[in-house]
Amino acid sequence: MEQIRHGRIIKGVGGFYTVLCGDGKRYVCKARGLFRKHGETPLPGDMVELTVDKKGEGYLKAISPRENELLRPAIANVDMLLIVLSAREPEPDPELADKLLLYCAKQHIRPVLVINKCDEGANGACADIMKQYAGALDDIVAVSAETGYGMDELRELLSGKTICLAGQSAVGKSSLLNTLLGLELKTGELSQKTERGRHTTRHAELIPMPGGGLIADTPGFSMLETVPAEPEEIPRMYREFGEYGGMCRFIGCMHISEPDCAVKQAVAEGRVDKERYSRYVKIVNEAIESRRHKYD
Repeated sequence: MEQIRHGRIIKGVGGFYTVLCGDGKRYVCKARGLFRKHGETPLPGDMVELTVDKKGEGYLKAISPRENELLRPAIANVDMLLIVLSAREPEPDPELADKLLLYCAKQHIRPVLVINKCDEGANGACADIMKQYAGALDDIVAVSAETGYGMDELRELLSGKTICLAGQSAVGKSSLLNTLLGLELKTGELSQKTERGRHTTRHAELIPMPGGGLIADTPGFSMLETVPAEPEEIPRMYREFGEYGGMCRFIGCMHISEPDCAVKQAVAEGRVDKERYSRYVKIVNEAIESRRHKYD
């Protein structure tokens, strides 16, 4: 007699999928041929229905509709994306952070800006980054993975959520991951902990966090070359523009070259951050250029 269970895929390697059920039990399952027939590929993060036979062997039976789907790493149903910047070296890449915020808006993922390396000597840089993004999102947390500063606040924010990290290289994503998982590992040792060699094909895995929730063991995007939106979508995806958009002279104002633009006026008066606005203009122009090449 087969038993029907429900759970979440946390790992998939070589056609076998580890499913974590609500009672904490894990089952390694094969996927039914039905998925191949429909062109579906189960992903970590998928909520699934499975059957378990008398021998304890599991088979994936159905995948619930996804809230979202990331490509790098390949994970479904992500609640939060931690966009990591550094208050020290390397120099912050706010353009990447801006594009990641657009990506979150497109995928309906809650962004959290994490400013790492906020220890002694970095207070000025932390304050500058916070000022730039104060109107862009709700959650900005200053931390130091090395000293533990701010980590309790971050853990509380992430509790019970499914998390992925993203940001440029060397900002401390691996150190943050280790700290959130309660592991005292040097950078690069997490792959050994999860039995992965340097030359092994990488598959994303969701690891339970001590305080509840799941976190991807593979850091996400280190760069986004293309803007993840059409040019006309982008103004609506900047939260700090929201209260001014309806006050512009023209419907569908792009807030760049149009006269009587309320957003440009807000920038001039310091109510919208000038640096973030300058990058917005660049990102919109990139999106316009990208679309032009796409249809040439």
